[in-house]
Amino acid sequence: MGYLQEADRWLDAIFTDLADGKISFAEVKRDIRNRILESYKNGLKAAGQSPAPRSPRRFRQPAHAA
Repeated sequence: MGYLQEADRWLDAIFTDLADGKISFAEVKRDIRNRILESYKNGLKAAGQSPAPRSPRRFRQPAHAA
């Protein structure tokens, strides 16, 4: 599962809990802020690392009409 799919599922879950009255708006806001802060800190840690190597893309040559 990709990062955005995971984030969507997490948001769906907390918004469902909010709609059902299981958590308050303040708790939702706190949870989202914590998630953003965690992501920010992970980005800072990753900034010092070299990016993953990428293989060059190979494109097919278009077929020539005869």
